[in-house]
Amino acid sequence: MMPKPKFSIPLSCQVLYNNILFGLKTLEEYLDFWQLLPLKDLPIRKENPMRIHIIACRVFSRELSYYAAQSRHTVDITWLPQGLHDTPDRLRTMLRQTLEDLYRQKEQRMLKHWPDVIALGYGLCSNGVIGVESRDIPLVVPRTDDCIAQFLGSQKRYMELFQDYNGTYWLNNGWIESAFVPSRENLETMRQEYADMYGEENAEFLMEQDMLWARNYSACGFITSPVYHDPAYPELARRMAADNGWKYAEFAGDTRMLRMLTDGTWNEEEFCICPPYHRLEAAYDGSKIRAVPISAEEKAI
Repeated sequence: MMPKPKFSIPLSCQVLYNNILFGLKTLEEYLDFWQLLPLKDLPIRKENPMRIHIIACRVFSRELSYYAAQSRHTVDITWLPQGLHDTPDRLRTMLRQTLEDLYRQKEQRMLKHWPDVIALGYGLCSNGVIGVESRDIPLVVPRTDDCIAQFLGSQKRYMELFQDYNGTYWLNNGWIESAFVPSRENLETMRQEYADMYGEENAEFLMEQDMLWARNYSACGFITSPVYHDPAYPELARRMAADNGWKYAEFAGDTRMLRMLTDGTWNEEEFCICPPYHRLEAAYDGSKIRAVPISAEEKAI
C-alpha cells in the first residue's frame, strides 16, 4: 500500500492530481490512493468552473433546468422517466445503462468534453441507487430518502414534517407534469380504458384494486416552487384531496439542495461524495448512503 501523502492537495490543482494519478502503475495503487485521500481533497474544482453531468428523474425538470442555466459551471442533464422508484431494480439498471452510455460516447469520441463530476438527481428512491458504481470520476448523490426531501429543502425538514403529516400524498409541479396523478379526470380516463379493453364490470373491479393504495393516505400536501407557479396545480391537488376525503395543506418549497446540485456546493452531511472506483451502499446510521471501495478483483471482472 502506498504511504499516506504528507501534503494537502488543493481542490483547484487538477493538473497536479492528474500527474499523480498518471504515475500510479497498477489498479491496486490507484485504489489505495483514493482510499487514503480525505473526501475534502477530492479533485472537484469548486473554485473554478467545472463540468457537471446530472442524471436525474424528470420530476426535477423545471428546477434543475432553471438552476443549470444559471450555474457558473457547465451542467448537462440526462433525464430518466418519472416513477422508477416504484421498480428500484429497473431504476438501478437504467442508471447503470446511462453511465455505460456516457462512457461509450467518450470512447467513441462523441463527447467533446468529459465531466469532472457525475451527479444523480435522486435520493435513495427505494434503494434504487444502491449498487451503482463510480469509475474514474466522483459520483455525487443527495443523502435523502427521495425527491420530496429535495423539494422541501432537506432530509431534516422532510422528517420533521413526516412526524406531523404522516400519511401525506405529496404533489408539486414536477409530479403533476410528469407522473400519473389520481385526479377525478385521470381516474375516469383510466376506467374508460379498462372498460374498452375488459368490459364495464371488470373495469370497476380493476379500478378498486388500483386504488387500494389510497387507503394509506389521509392528506394531500402540495409543495410550491420558487421557480414556477401555475394556480391550476394547487387547485388540482385540492380537488384530489376532496375527492378522496383527505385533508389538504400547502408547503413552501425550498430548492436549496437542487441549487447545490447544479452549483457544485456539495457538503458531506447532505451529499454522498463517492470517490472514483467506489460503490454506493445503503447506510443505516442516518446518513442514508455511503461509498465503499471496489476491490481490484471486482474491477477486473
